[in-house]
Amino acid sequence: MPFVTINTNAENKDRHLAEDAARLAAEILGKPISYVVATVRAGQDMAFDGSSENKGALIEVKSVGFADKAELARRLTELTTARLDVEARFVNIEFVNLAAADVAIAGRLLG
Repeated sequence: MPFVTINTNAENKDRHLAEDAARLAAEILGKPISYVVATVRAGQDMAFDGSSENKGALIEVKSVGFADKAELARRLTELTTARLDVEARFVNIEFVNLAAADVAIAGRLLG
């Protein structure tokens, strides 16, 4: 944890987007990069404002605690719009606060 998933209907030509999203989350949330998992799922069947012609992203961030959601939302939106052909108004972010007892790394629960 944290886990960052970027779902988008845009094409991803940036092979470093997942790595950069992971580093950004680790930095802002104050978590070790070794605990961060980032996934980019591009080319998804998605509609924004009722149309699949509009390019956007649905980002999910799961973490045991959040330091600064507002800053993370701002920076993830900036990263996504800079690296993918998406409009900021179609970048949506869902934050999920996980209980430490519900997360395991290497087979060991965090709480």
